[in-house]
Amino acid sequence: MKSKLFGVLLLIEAAALLLTSAVALHYQRVAGETDAPCFLLTAAITGAVGLLFYNIGNMSKRGTLQIRDTFLVVALSWVLFSFFGMLPFLMNGTVDNVTDAFFETMSGFSTTGATILNNIDSQPHGILFWRSITQWMGGLGVVVFTLAFLPSVAKGSKKVSLFAAEAPGLSVEKLAPTMGATSRLLWIIYIALTLLCAIMYHLGPMDKFDAVCHAFTTIATGGFSTHQASIGYYHSNYIEYICVLFMLLSGINFAMYHFMFNRRFDVIRRNEELHWYLVAILFFTLLFVMRFYFAPNFRTITEEQLASHPHTWWDRIRVSLFHVVALLSNTGFQSSNCDYDTWGRLFLIPTVVLMIVGGCAGSTSGGIKMVRVIVLFKCIRKTVNELIHSSSMYTVKISGQIVEDLSLKRVMSFFSLFLIVFMLNVVGLSAAGMSLEEGAISFLTCFSNYGPGTGITGPSGNFDNISNAAKWILSFDMLVGRLEIFTILLLFTRGFWRAK
Repeated sequence: MKSKLFGVLLLIEAAALLLTSAVALHYQRVAGETDAPCFLLTAAITGAVGLLFYNIGNMSKRGTLQIRDTFLVVALSWVLFSFFGMLPFLMNGTVDNVTDAFFETMSGFSTTGATILNNIDSQPHGILFWRSITQWMGGLGVVVFTLAFLPSVAKGSKKVSLFAAEAPGLSVEKLAPTMGATSRLLWIIYIALTLLCAIMYHLGPMDKFDAVCHAFTTIATGGFSTHQASIGYYHSNYIEYICVLFMLLSGINFAMYHFMFNRRFDVIRRNEELHWYLVAILFFTLLFVMRFYFAPNFRTITEEQLASHPHTWWDRIRVSLFHVVALLSNTGFQSSNCDYDTWGRLFLIPTVVLMIVGGCAGSTSGGIKMVRVIVLFKCIRKTVNELIHSSSMYTVKISGQIVEDLSLKRVMSFFSLFLIVFMLNVVGLSAAGMSLEEGAISFLTCFSNYGPGTGITGPSGNFDNISNAAKWILSFDMLVGRLEIFTILLLFTRGFWRAK
């Protein structure tokens, strides 16, 4: 069964490569670009391997996936996708080594948006489309796509475990009678938002190609752009506000759209995570606006840094809103005036905090997720209250529902593991040649699937100049962040491999 599912997943990737080939062939005809053979050959290789796995799976006597198998399938499928997905970058000469190609592809599928490319504007359309579609496929996940449209592949298997392993959060909520129907509903919402976003972009100064590519990466909260200057390339307030709108929408739990279409407004009103997500956007936008306003009064802010700040109230609101929503949704787009490295140290801490938190569970955003932060603070309050009133019992509630002790333990374990992984990565990246600050923030941005870091990896730079060892470490961090630690951690435990 594992081989059959791997085969189906690779055939889906081959289909995406064929779609990209069609785009590349079109631009070969109208613009003389030469990257189409790279995608056709990669599609053939990926499809052949997929068929081989599928046929091996058909011959297997084992008919269902066990819970242990689901974690293995999800983790390895992302590695396989990145391995085959990097081939066009190598064949086309976009990059000249496996390390950079794998880093760029993993950044795409994990919707991180960290890049090693210094010449995005000069890349052929096929490469640019492939970068965008990798992020769109990774937004909701290819395994969730398989459950949605090819449910018979995992017939009789642990579909809830498959879904939870790739789309983890505090809990897995069925929006329909089956997980297949739930996955299908989520993908329908995902596709509808993508189409609407592309249309709105095209109504502005974006051409059709850029509108489609940016819609892919906006709804996936990925952040890859067809231009080195990202959204700032267009110098358009309209494009920036449309981008803010759809980044914000993509950071919301997609279940809310299901409830909205079914007029379940009572469920939406009670959703505590959504409330805090919107409150955080408002609060931090005001915080950045006020910091821009009072920045001239701080001695730590230099004249050069002040020159990079927005100077009118309208520009301060626009820049702050874009920056906050891009961070909280973990999209990583940069607009005009959004190079936070040039703003000064006053702006770095809130930037990192938002980068870590991320959006809502059940969305395409990365980060720790807003609901876990809410649970963490409520657990702290619960502990304090129990210390004060030792004879009383307190519970943690989210949206009016009691959070079970098992879920509380998992949240606390997640934060503990996050701190351990953070410390190990800072040590590893320092040993790989990065400074302490750049290593720490590069880990946080890759783990949170945001994209830009600070210093040489900041908004005006990229990850090209770090060592190969650091790139492999950060590639692994993107995968761990996308699947949220536990799915990957289980593969490195002895009990996992011994369990029947």
